[in-house]
Amino acid sequence: MMDTVKISKALSDPIRYKIMIMLANGQYHNAACCSSDIEGICNCEIMARFGMIQSRVSYHMKELVDAGLVKETAKGRWKYYFLNIDTLKEYIHQLKIDLGI
Repeated sequence: MMDTVKISKALSDPIRYKIMIMLANGQYHNAACCSSDIEGICNCEIMARFGMIQSRVSYHMKELVDAGLVKETAKGRWKYYFLNIDTLKEYIHQLKIDLGI
């Protein structure tokens, strides 16, 4: 079940919000470590884009995955992330209901 408060908290962090925009815009597969045959964005690309160490990327991505906004898949030592469109649609729908829009 979707938790609108948890999603809102996850999106309230500027870095996580920017990561979501990066995923939505399809801005990935630019790093040498990544396999272009996998859907999503590699954690090494997030590290390079935001100048973060792997543990910080993992922390932010765990928040997004736990909120249901992002799905992940592993290949070798890398994780790849992609948007969970169903949760995003449900979240937007629930916000409209809650706000009376």
